[in-house]
Amino acid sequence: MRKTFVHNRNLLRVAALVIFLIFLAFGTRMTRLHATSQPGTVWIAPSLVRVGPTDAPGTTSSINLSGARGETVDTQIIVTAFAGGLTNVNLSASALTGPGGASIPASNFVLYREYYVTVQGSFNAGGNNPPLGPDTYPEPLIPFVDPETGTALCGSGAPLQACNASVAANQNQPYWIDLNIPRGATNVPPGTYTGTIAVTSDQGSIAVPVTVTLWNFELPLKPSELTHFAFWANSGNPTNAQQQALTRNRIFGMNWSASQAAAFQTSDGLNRSSLGEIFGWNFVSCNGSLNDPIPSQSAIADAVSAYPAGMLLDLFVSDETIGCSAAWPNIRTIANNAHGAGVKILDTVPPDSNLYGYVDHWVILPVNWPSSLAGIPGSFWSYTSCNVGNGSSPRWDIDFALINERLQAGFLNQTQGATGLLYYAVDRWSSGNTQASWNSLNTSSCSVPGSADGVMLYPPAPIGSTEAAPGIRLKAIRDGIQDYEYAQILNNLGQVPFLNSVIAPIASSWTNWTHDPSALDGARLQLGQKLHQLSPQ
Repeated sequence: MRKTFVHNRNLLRVAALVIFLIFLAFGTRMTRLHATSQPGTVWIAPSLVRVGPTDAPGTTSSINLSGARGETVDTQIIVTAFAGGLTNVNLSASALTGPGGASIPASNFVLYREYYVTVQGSFNAGGNNPPLGPDTYPEPLIPFVDPETGTALCGSGAPLQACNASVAANQNQPYWIDLNIPRGATNVPPGTYTGTIAVTSDQGSIAVPVTVTLWNFELPLKPSELTHFAFWANSGNPTNAQQQALTRNRIFGMNWSASQAAAFQTSDGLNRSSLGEIFGWNFVSCNGSLNDPIPSQSAIADAVSAYPAGMLLDLFVSDETIGCSAAWPNIRTIANNAHGAGVKILDTVPPDSNLYGYVDHWVILPVNWPSSLAGIPGSFWSYTSCNVGNGSSPRWDIDFALINERLQAGFLNQTQGATGLLYYAVDRWSSGNTQASWNSLNTSSCSVPGSADGVMLYPPAPIGSTEAAPGIRLKAIRDGIQDYEYAQILNNLGQVPFLNSVIAPIASSWTNWTHDPSALDGARLQLGQKLHQLSPQ
């Protein structure tokens, strides 16, 4: 009997080995099987879908992306462990090979391990855009490589690392994948590019096929949409590392030194700066008192002379001084001095005829958006904050669907006539540069419960990096800015009827917009295909 048991056990081992070899050879097919005899499975989720710790595995087993030169496209790889769990899970990307031997280097992939956080439910103001509620969500992104130095962060000794992950039984570990498509048609001609992303573990490995359709157009280095995102730390003079944490995602901070402005205009297409480093910001309170002295026209002109010629410069004159007549005289004085030096005035108030000709950038909460922009001088930006509005406009807390950030930054800003986007803080960390700031994300601004209001970046010390880590919501904003660019290029080409036919149905107003990620992705696909058709072949 003992011999027979050993013989049967050996047969079982051989059978298990055969199954495992088949898993390696036909990995992407095997990922669709969820038998408990397998150690785990690997599947793909689109970037607008948050995958919970115990969500059931999906059926998509390969990555298919499309994009333009100069664009960053993204997706998610989900590793699901079955009984016994997985250990030492890692990801690595190959180069992508395209037409005529053209190649997109493996280094153009940027890989992250997604980090789960548990948050309270945000305030439900009613309306058609309710929060998803208290739960555990993926949000901070742990990079495999320090973006500043290019050094692998594995083995750094930091408490949070992307590499060598363990995935407990019946749990998911999502990974975020960015692909930075190079510029230049001679470098990367249009067509199909293919490669793989390898997922390895102690229990087995798999190569996920990647196919990228590269369209024949290029996003400009300098974004058409203006952005004004503030840092809580070093607000007046952010470091280069702080600035780069945003510019890698096509987002620009509030204040830039003259030397930074020149460098980042060349490298990242910086399209604006406030002069807050020199003069301050939010000058005027509601009662008319001053938080910073009013700069003279000559002082502003001297400051302007140090910046790159033609760069759009502004002063953030006051913050939400809605109906504050006592503030108007000082706002007008600052505006006159600024305008005399060629500098614009930005104010977070709805258009007010008492300030026509003084305010150049009206920065408006969606709930306060005018029914018509006709006849109002200046340009119009949107922003969001802890103000919950009417419960139907986009909100950026963690427990809201990611389409909130992306649609506001993209097609909603386009259809509603906005040319800019503002956010008051990206690093309002609860516990400074520590891991506690990754985990303690419940907020109570505006006297209502929220989650990660004022946090889009996460402290670098816990990951051993020289640069703060992005969150998934920041990536959604980046993708929205790229959506905006697609629409703007078509607008510039005179394709307004076609453009409106595609995006107006999904972004009709600040209270009537799609909550379906597939509808947004479908609209972007139509715009991309149209731009490809219009490009010289």
